This record gives sequence, structure tokens and C-alpha cells, in this order.
Amino acid sequence: MALFTKETPVTPRPQSTVRANDTQPPFEGTFLGPKSTIEGTVTGSEPMLIEGQVKGAINLSGDLRIGTQARVEAKVHARNVMVEGRLNGDVTADDRVELIASSTVDGNIKAPKIIVAEGARFRGNVDMGSAKPSTHSESAAKK
Repeated sequence: MALFTKETPVTPRPQSTVRANDTQPPFEGTFLGPKSTIEGTVTGSEPMLIEGQVKGAINLSGDLRIGTQARVEAKVHARNVMVEGRLNGDVTADDRVELIASSTVDGNIKAPKIIVAEGARFRGNVDMGSAKPSTHSESAAKK
């Protein structure tokens, strides 16, 4: 396109992605808004951002982000779980659980990697997996 032309410039279409806030990159996946409530079981395979209320169970094979406005009372399982809001229930992740400074979690956490930011509130137990028993321990257990 020439600099001096009578053609109308093409403007790009806005993306259909959701931003939780201006400091976060665009989110692509399923979004539950702050004025939404779900009671029951949530399942899926794509990333999910929750800013509303969920009561029941969440079982995802993708990533889960519980936003700053979210209020979740559920048993949670996902590949990665990031908590920024309130979560009341047990959390299991295949890879990692991250508690951001603004989070409040009341429940047990089980994941290979757990990150707890300064200022995050957490009450419960942490299980990062048990070590494989050594051959010495196995032979002693057989006796």
C-alpha cells in the first residue's frame, strides 16, 4: 500500500479474547464471568478462567485459573491450577499449583510443584508426592 493513496486503510478486527485485568495477557479458552454461578460438575479439556462462583467439582485436562473475583467451593483437578481468588476445597494438579498473593485457599493441595506467593493465605495439607521406596526399604518390608 502506497503512502499517498485514496484507498481506505484496512483496520484489524478486535480479538475475541478476554483479559482478567490489564496486567495479564489475553486469555484464550473458557471464561466464566463474575456475575455467573455454576452448581454441579465442570469438565473440559481447554483452559478455563473463572471469575464467578462455582459449587461442586471441577475436572479439567487443561489449565485452570481462579481469578481475583472468583468464589469456588469445589473439589478441583486440572493440569495446572492458578488461584488468585477464594477456593474452598481440595486441589489436585498434574503439574503445578500456584497460589498468588491475593489468594485464599482452605483445603488440601496435591501436586508435584507448588508455589505459594508471599501474602497468599492457605490452610490445609500439602502433598508433593511420596518418594519411591528404595530397594533397602522394599527388602525390609518383605521380611
